[in-house]
Amino acid sequence: PSNGSESGTMANETRVFTVGSNEARVLEDRLRAELPQHADWRLVPHARFQVKADDVVVTCYTSGKVVVQGRTLDGFVARFLDAAADASQGKGTQDGDADLPLDVPTIGSDEAGKGDYFGPLVVAAVHASPEHAAELTKLGVRDSKTIADDRARMLAGRIEALLDHEIVRLDPPDYNARWNAARNVNVVLGELHARAIAALAARHADAALAIVDRFGDERFVEAPLRAALARPLRVLQTPRAERNLAVAAASIVARAAFLDGLRASSDECGTDLHKGAGAPVDDVARRVVAIGGLPLLAKVAKLHFKNSGRAGVDPGAA
Repeated sequence: PSNGSESGTMANETRVFTVGSNEARVLEDRLRAELPQHADWRLVPHARFQVKADDVVVTCYTSGKVVVQGRTLDGFVARFLDAAADASQGKGTQDGDADLPLDVPTIGSDEAGKGDYFGPLVVAAVHASPEHAAELTKLGVRDSKTIADDRARMLAGRIEALLDHEIVRLDPPDYNARWNAARNVNVVLGELHARAIAALAARHADAALAIVDRFGDERFVEAPLRAALARPLRVLQTPRAERNLAVAAASIVARAAFLDGLRASSDECGTDLHKGAGAPVDDVARRVVAIGGLPLLAKVAKLHFKNSGRAGVDPGAA
């Protein structure tokens, strides 16, 4: 999923994913915690749950199949089902596949905000060694997508106190300028990963490996990283890289930095901004436009998302 920006005039589409029992439980917990209060939860035969929220319907069957239907699925999938999307496309790992142990000094890098219309794009990298594994496990460090916002903020503070880290945050005005030049979010994202990894590699000569949660063609990270590194470094790009504790820690730090940026954007326009890129985000975008027009929207949103058009503005006029 790239930007959560399907056209509002398109017919409904259907996507099917496969999840394990633990993933299904986590998905249900996150949906109950993060979907709007008006979400309609339903009992469906042979299903663990079904929920309708705005223009998306999610049915999680006891077989492990998750069926998602609606008109604006990219943002929903990016927010809740990224790992399952990779696996369904044959690029991911299934339950029981080999873990990624923290057995050498490692730089882990992950991002947040890619599928969110409002707020920044953030990449965080951390440097962790095998001796950190026990403490990170004790803290409950795992993929930030399975952690509530308040806990992610708390854990990020603990991680930042324990591990050297690098955060690269591209707030909407800078993001929009960079995207206009590159016209590809993965190019921008690769540059941010390269900056964060190279900064830590320069500070930690013992780092033998960098692991990145793969989001596209590996060249998006490889090319800028090769130019930025001052020394050789083995780089592994893999789906569900949060199986490694360093990447899981980075995902939490990135998530907290994104939430801080989203809060700053909310303060900028004087209204609460939503995560994701679905119908509730469209409503808020129209409110932001009513307050300050396109100039204000450009300060708080990633304008190339189709949410801009649905809010009645032309992002090319910014």
